[in-house]
Amino acid sequence: MASNEALVLSAANLEIIEKNLGNLANNVGTVNANVEHVDSKVNKVTDSVRTIEEEIKNFMVEIRGTTIVANAKQTITMDQDEINKQYGHYDSVRRKINGIFQATDINSIKKSTIENISEQVIIDTPNYWLAPALVAICAWFNDNKDLANRALKEAMTRDDEKTSLLFCLIHLRAGRKETAIRWLKRYLDMQDPTKMENKIITILDAITNATFDAEARTLCLRKVGKWFQELESQPEYKDIQVDRWTNYINSFVNKEDEQSFYYIKNNTNQHENVLKILDVTKSEKNILNELRNIIKEENGPKISREAEIDKIINMLVFNYENDELELRKDIAKNKLIIEENGNVTKALERFKETEYAYLKATDFYSQLSNVVMENKFIKPTVNTRKMAMALSKNFILEAYNKNIHNNVQNENLNIEIHINTWTNNTTDGSNEKELVADLEKHIDNETESDIFGKKLFDTKMMLISIIAVILAVIIGITLNPLIAAIIVIGALFADGYMFFMNYTERENKIKQREARKTNEKAILLNTIAEIVDFKFLYKDGKKVQNEIIAFINSLDFTNYVKLENNSRNIMVGDRNGQ
Repeated sequence: MASNEALVLSAANLEIIEKNLGNLANNVGTVNANVEHVDSKVNKVTDSVRTIEEEIKNFMVEIRGTTIVANAKQTITMDQDEINKQYGHYDSVRRKINGIFQATDINSIKKSTIENISEQVIIDTPNYWLAPALVAICAWFNDNKDLANRALKEAMTRDDEKTSLLFCLIHLRAGRKETAIRWLKRYLDMQDPTKMENKIITILDAITNATFDAEARTLCLRKVGKWFQELESQPEYKDIQVDRWTNYINSFVNKEDEQSFYYIKNNTNQHENVLKILDVTKSEKNILNELRNIIKEENGPKISREAEIDKIINMLVFNYENDELELRKDIAKNKLIIEENGNVTKALERFKETEYAYLKATDFYSQLSNVVMENKFIKPTVNTRKMAMALSKNFILEAYNKNIHNNVQNENLNIEIHINTWTNNTTDGSNEKELVADLEKHIDNETESDIFGKKLFDTKMMLISIIAVILAVIIGITLNPLIAAIIVIGALFADGYMFFMNYTERENKIKQREARKTNEKAILLNTIAEIVDFKFLYKDGKKVQNEIIAFINSLDFTNYVKLENNSRNIMVGDRNGQ
């Protein structure tokens, strides 16, 4: 009785427990639903936060860029104000000299006007060499030798080089050849080829534009030869220019698309080398065209010798002084920052390309490179740029060969092809048949044991046959021959079925092998096709390489020096030149 009550109680309890568990399950489900709802809301909030975070980041970048641009504009204004404050009077002196030369040509300047430009200009413009030079010129026009000499000495004290060059050009303009040559010799003798200011470009312009006569040109070219000799003994100067020209040449190289040559990328070990070679070879025409365009550039309209001298004097007079350069350089940097919308890194990268134009002084090799590369800032004449390029041809050739050596190391690049477990090599795809045969042989060897290792009639089938025969014999003798026959037929049926399954499996594996051969052969042929295309592009680029080398070797600076018919060409670097 007690036992039955216990059972009833237990059943009731179980029902209650089951009901409660059901309720609990429902509650858990509700909680889960609520949690999921909360999670959904949390995810939405998280997404919103991320969106806001991105917006804040973009806003901060924009604000930062705007702030940097605003600061750059303010810095330019401050620098310009500083230039006007400290060096504005320089421009006043420059304009007066320029005006005097123009006015004296048409005799429209009054003598009293020249006399009014007194020594007060020297006092008002301390340390500036052009101020006493202006006074000396005015005194010279007025035949005031005493003032002219005193002012000239002061100008030479402030900047002997520029004063010498200016008075060389002035005497040349006045037709006083012997005096002009003496001033020119004085200027040239002061030059240090390891440290020259860019006013040396004035000399190059005079050489290439028939400003100097034969004697002056010969003197200058002999000096250029000596400067080359001095710098040749210090190879570090040459190395700097080779690196500069290497970078210059590389600036015309177009990068190959990373996604190009898909099969070479995925099935060889030379993808990076192939792309690097293609970068160079496919850009050879760009490089050749750029170099040729410098030589093809046409000269401006022909002007008189006096106008050429005035142009060169103007270049010398309006050349920035060393103490102005830092402010000018700062202005140039900030202008680039504005152009890059506050991206200082990009701006500085761009400025680095032009910083040579703002150097106070550098070696003669660098000045030649500047004429070619920084022509937008230095603004030499067309012939001077051509001459500078011709004088730099050894640097250009070495830089170009270095570029080719670093990027196209071996025209017979041995490319290793790998497809799954198979590898082999080719240089130009000419061994295509051998590669295909080797791939098929490799697949055959690799699949041989898997396909033919398992026999069609195996040991298991043999055992079944043996056991069936033995049982059939025993049963046939002792019991019933019909049963024995059924056993034998069953064994044969089992063996036949297993034979068929083994045969079908083998045939499927053979089909898979053939499909693999077809697939991997297609990959191999596509890879070879890309290698052939690569080699074709390389050979095409190689032809242009030879054209570039021939073009560089053909450069001759004397082609851009206007020499008199009766004067011999002076070889730059002539060790016998005096």
